[in-house]
Amino acid sequence: MQIDQLFEFVYILIDKKQVTAAEMAKWFGVSTRTIYRWIDALSVSGVPVYSLKGRGGGIAISENYSLDKTVLSEEEKLAVVSSVKALNSLSGNKAGIAGLTGLSGANLKAAEKLSRLVASDADWLEVDFSPWSPEGKNVSELFGTLRDCILKKKQVRFDYFSGSGIIEKRIVHPWKLVYKGQAWYLFGWCTERKSGRFFKISRMRNVVATGRAVTVTKDAAKFEEAEKLQAAQKYKTPLIQIKAKVASSKISYLLDTFICSQVIPKKDGSVTASFTVPDIGWIYEMLLAFGPDIKIISPKAVRDKVLLLAKSVVKMYK
Repeated sequence: MQIDQLFEFVYILIDKKQVTAAEMAKWFGVSTRTIYRWIDALSVSGVPVYSLKGRGGGIAISENYSLDKTVLSEEEKLAVVSSVKALNSLSGNKAGIAGLTGLSGANLKAAEKLSRLVASDADWLEVDFSPWSPEGKNVSELFGTLRDCILKKKQVRFDYFSGSGIIEKRIVHPWKLVYKGQAWYLFGWCTERKSGRFFKISRMRNVVATGRAVTVTKDAAKFEEAEKLQAAQKYKTPLIQIKAKVASSKISYLLDTFICSQVIPKKDGSVTASFTVPDIGWIYEMLLAFGPDIKIISPKAVRDKVLLLAKSVVKMYK
């Protein structure tokens, strides 16, 4: 007898109100005699489970019974349930529980079970990893693959587009998924670099679970070391503060792209925005992508670089 099976049994009774021993036996893959033994065990433990005989009979639980008697307060339970529901899309399956027929035990999600514990609405937060584009399904599948490799402690192989533009084949002992600085990363031990590394998920292609076991384990020291390495590399790049005049129709896109410290609407309908960026090549390409809807006010060096880049584009098309 597994404790988690008994808990799931109770959750189903709370949810469905009444089931038959045959349905439960099929659900759990056991005999009906085993189901009746579980009922006896639950009754002895103080759970008000009982059998109803005759036509329309089955197994039921007292309507007044709930799993509220825990060490968690209502606020703490709401926090737990909301977190589980928010991250539920990581499973790649958003379907709810419509009934027992055709559903596997895995589809009885923790979010559905835990929601019985709280009286408050736990649907105030949702996290969806997929983009708005039709390729969203592929992103969900990628997260599912990485999640399985992490939980099952299996190595993962993929092609990676480095910052220098080189496509590199990497084999990683995955430890965790990390959301940092508006992007998702896989954190794990890189067999190529022989160290803990962060890999931006958007740069990963041809992700495959190798089936080989993880042999390098995660610890706090490795995580902190990798974070410091990443931060050190980022801080080596000098920062520049840009002030720009932006068309009102494009200010929302600028806010989506950069973290603006100041946004001032002007009488002519334009907006003056200030933001800090690293002084690297692709920043000027991003600024040029706004076309005539953005004009760099300062510094002059940034304005000159954007102008030079624009001239090179015109020359290429000529």
